[in-house]
Amino acid sequence: MLTTSKSLTAEQRIERCHIELMKHPHFVAYSGVLMVGSVKVKDASECATAYTNGRDVVYGRQFLEQLSDSDLRGLILHENKHKMYRHLATWKHLHKLDANKANKACDYVINIEVVDEGKKADGFVTLPEGGLHDEQYRNLNAQEVFHKLKDEDGQGQ
Repeated sequence: MLTTSKSLTAEQRIERCHIELMKHPHFVAYSGVLMVGSVKVKDASECATAYTNGRDVVYGRQFLEQLSDSDLRGLILHENKHKMYRHLATWKHLHKLDANKANKACDYVINIEVVDEGKKADGFVTLPEGGLHDEQYRNLNAQEVFHKLKDEDGQGQ
């Protein structure tokens, strides 16, 4: 397993991690999704961590500099799962109600998968520290998590 390669630019690290994911037997099925859209790296003033518009992905340069390669692969997998599951279209009604909570709900669902897949792949992908992960949301979809988050905030359904 490779460690962090600080001598590469953020763009080069992302490209290398994409290739590593596409070559790995456990993650090769994600190849098609990884090839969809563009990938950009922006300064922290424009992107603190990472996000997708459902097709393209933007990563924050300073955030990437702090990540190990396994965390970067986990982040790439995370953003591409948003694309794969079409979260912005599927849960559009939740985003209209509360975009922040909708994004968190989708993140909780995805991050359980990222953690599970990382364990199956001997740590090849890991969830970056601070990623939203909570086992109470296991086996729930994003809408169910969204309503639980609203209930926790006392907003009801």
